[in-house]
Amino acid sequence: MTSRAPDPAARGDHAEAFRDRFLETLLAPDTRAAWHVVEQARAAGMTPAQIYVSVLAPAMEAIGVLWERAQIGVAQEHLATQITQTLLARLAPELGDGRVAAGPMRLALVGGTPGELHALGARMVADFLESGGWDVLMLGPDTPADEIVATAAAHRPEVVALSTALPSNLLPAARVFGALRRLDPPPLLVAGGRAYDGRPQRALTAGADLFATDPVALLDDLRARLG
Repeated sequence: MTSRAPDPAARGDHAEAFRDRFLETLLAPDTRAAWHVVEQARAAGMTPAQIYVSVLAPAMEAIGVLWERAQIGVAQEHLATQITQTLLARLAPELGDGRVAAGPMRLALVGGTPGELHALGARMVADFLESGGWDVLMLGPDTPADEIVATAAAHRPEVVALSTALPSNLLPAARVFGALRRLDPPPLLVAGGRAYDGRPQRALTAGADLFATDPVALLDDLRARLG
């Protein structure tokens, strides 16, 4: 934790202000300044989980929008992603909420749908699942549908969570969910990502059982569904 006092204007749970500051550091790009924003948010009382969900994730969504509108280039988007991944690695060990269940570890398979090159959302979900006591097989981005299904068939995860950021990848997502549902028994299928525009019904139409609005809500949903 930094010894510097937080900016008085940033005291309290002003997640939007921290998000905007973090976005500025990503666009700079400046890794040290980005971590300083995280330190300020923590000094203001935000937990690592809140920083993940309310600062880092929306800032990266904004980066994605800027890239889609050709307001930033691929290199700038990649730099922003790498900075955020570095910070996630530093925060991940502190995500645990104390509600890890006793007993055997459950297994989840996490990745991006076919054609999906954005990996950060899936990484966040994997971090939260691990903090909640799950074993996670992380496939990463753009895994072919047959490889996703083959991995699920071989390892029998209880949950398969797939992220889709671009609307153009929703049809491949629906195809892989359909193939996973034909496994016997099928895993619980979770969809997440900006492509669903925050609408659970769109994810259910694609073939998922659950829509992950954010990783915290997903853990609560899994506890409710699976015990």
